[in-house]
Amino acid sequence: MNPIYKIAAYTRISVDDDTERDNVSIENQKAVIAEFIQAKFPGCRADYYEDRDKSGYTFEQRAGYQAMRTLLLGGCYDILMIKDFSRFSRRNSKGLVELEDLRDAGIRIIAVTDGVDFPTNDDWLAIQFRFLMNELPVTDASKKVKTIIESRQKKGEWICNAPYGYYLHPTKKNTVCIDAEGAETVRVIFDLYNKGFGYKKISNYLTEHHYPTGFALMKKQLEEKGADASKIKANPVWSHISVAKILKNDFYIGTLRQNVWKRAGINKKDVRVDDGEHIVFENHHAPVIENEVFQTARENAAKRSVSHYKGVRKYRNPYSGVLFCDDCGSPMFSVSNPKRPPAYLCGAYHRLGRKGCTSHHIHERVIDGSVRAYIMTVRDRLCGELAGLGVDAGKEGAARNRRHIDGLRRKIADVKRQLTEATKQRVKEIARNPQNERLIAEVYDEIQKEFQNEIKNITFHIDYLSTEAEKKSRIKENINGVLEIFEGLIRKEAYDKTDVALIIERITVDQNKVVTVRLKSSIAELFGTIDSAAIADSAAAF
Repeated sequence: MNPIYKIAAYTRISVDDDTERDNVSIENQKAVIAEFIQAKFPGCRADYYEDRDKSGYTFEQRAGYQAMRTLLLGGCYDILMIKDFSRFSRRNSKGLVELEDLRDAGIRIIAVTDGVDFPTNDDWLAIQFRFLMNELPVTDASKKVKTIIESRQKKGEWICNAPYGYYLHPTKKNTVCIDAEGAETVRVIFDLYNKGFGYKKISNYLTEHHYPTGFALMKKQLEEKGADASKIKANPVWSHISVAKILKNDFYIGTLRQNVWKRAGINKKDVRVDDGEHIVFENHHAPVIENEVFQTARENAAKRSVSHYKGVRKYRNPYSGVLFCDDCGSPMFSVSNPKRPPAYLCGAYHRLGRKGCTSHHIHERVIDGSVRAYIMTVRDRLCGELAGLGVDAGKEGAARNRRHIDGLRRKIADVKRQLTEATKQRVKEIARNPQNERLIAEVYDEIQKEFQNEIKNITFHIDYLSTEAEKKSRIKENINGVLEIFEGLIRKEAYDKTDVALIIERITVDQNKVVTVRLKSSIAELFGTIDSAAIADSAAAF
């Protein structure tokens, strides 16, 4: 009788796949997998998971894969089946790590058309080669896109959405036109700022006088043309950030500034480029405001950013920056009055009144008391856990650590063996396909580099574990030091900004004035050799 396996089947197409090609469609992938299951695993069925229009370069953004992964790691399936590894991942480093994580969880991975059954038939070198080949189209496409963007930027072509107050001409490519209603709002913003209004005061003025925000203006204009604008969510409330961006943007005096942001890599965040590297085209398009008005606003901004205060700060405000409203998420605003105790208000309530939120008014002494009580609770928990670390536990941990190091040393030997085999295989591949010598050499150079990096990382891990073993042997000596630090914080009548920044990640206050404290995950660094994970778990439990 054939064994019955629980099978999860995964399929994926990206926005770059040609959906007209049968061999990459979701339906084709499912058909290939179903046919294979019927032939090799009769009597078994598969649960299918899919991601459409999702890049294979990362796993995090794929909802279908993440849902399946949770079940895989939870032991709900025995086998993960895919048509080929390009559907699984197109990023060599992350794909291989993910593959090892699934293997370590007891999952068998079958790539049907690649002929790989891992780890049943553990051809790790062949898997690495396939991942490298799958990554090449992604990196090549990324380079091409980057080159095209840089070329268009140097030509002065506008490659983004037009900023507020402008629109792109519907037929004339790369032509930016002035939007009359939006432009008038921009002029009001500059006029108010040069009259002494601040960002928040201007945003409140625009909201109260019903000047349309960007999405509100877009929705209004689409509706006037009879188009469906029901899906556009238009917030009528102006933010001071939007006002600040408009005041700092020299696009409004006819200047096109390109190469302001660059992406560090595929799926990485954009980083700002130094001003000296910007590509600037003056008199590129029709201006909304005069250059003199813009320069006046810039001079006013420079003056307002300079602080001439040279005395001693009158009010401490120790919780500014870490205290937030639990209901709307806004930072809490410090309220200082010599005749009243120091207190905090919800920032949204401070700006917009009840339109934004409720006051959440709370005295600083109440927050001090909540922080102190929380530290005492964590201290008591840690005392109990640290007291349980006896000599026997230390010996057992040391033995476990030695076994781990021995296992890592065996892994180094295995990686070195694989490196030797890869070198031999390289010679054989070149001998069989001399016309592809350059490509084969590049691929195997990458493979050898990864092997060498793996050896380096394992060696570092061994050194780290050896050092940690020495540190952990002195845990009992550090207990008194840990307790002394906590006791010092508990004895303090009030906390200053240094204390708060040292131990607290975030504090929230709800409308019932319930204070929730979250300690920094790195707080274990205060305690020398105590395991940071244990500290974080203890803190998170309250």
